[in-house]
Order: sequence, then C-alpha cells, then structure tokens
Amino acid sequence: MKKTTSIILFFIVLNSLIACSGLTDNKTQSTPQWDFDHQVQFIQTQLNKNNFQLEIIPNNKVKFTQLATFLLRKSYSLCGGYHYKIEMIQGIENYDDKRAMPNYIASSLIAKIAC
Repeated sequence: MKKTTSIILFFIVLNSLIACSGLTDNKTQSTPQWDFDHQVQFIQTQLNKNNFQLEIIPNNKVKFTQLATFLLRKSYSLCGGYHYKIEMIQGIENYDDKRAMPNYIASSLIAKIAC
C-alpha cells in the first residue's frame, strides 16, 4: 500500500512538472547578434506576433546616426514594409550641456517596434 501511494504521488509530481514546462513567457529572448553592414551588436526579442524589442548595444566606433539608421532598417525588415511604429524606451536623453557633465558610458538604445 505504501509503495502504491508513493508511485501515485511520483506520477502526480511528474505530471505537474511536465504541465508547467509547457508554460512559456511571452518574450522569446534571442542571443546577441552582429550586423556587419552597420557594425553594431543587437538583441532582438519578439514580444508577440507583431511586436518586437530591439536592444542595440553601443560601442565606441559607431555613432548615434548609424545606430538610428540600423534601427529604421531593422524595423523595415521585421515588419516587411513601412507600416511600423517605433517607441524609444532607452538611449535618447535630454540634457542641458551647460550644466551637465559628459557621460562617457553610453547606454544601450532600446526600442519597441509594433508592426
């Protein structure tokens, strides 16, 4: 009787683990990728079917204009046309250059793209 109870308990625990393993988060994170045309490293995350998040990792060799151009071209290729909306999350800052000290550590440019 004790052995039967432990076997049933084992199968219940096993089934619950298998059932919970199918649950996934809406975000599907990918590994960092490299774009050779613009010389930038980026992480593309698909939030759902028509929404993406791009995190463009800066380096010292690439200017902001090149990062912004990459963002526009990548948005075009993800959505298959010009019908997309870009929402900037991080990376563009407003500051008063007379009062602010320069920040030499550039943050990543993060944007959400809705097709």
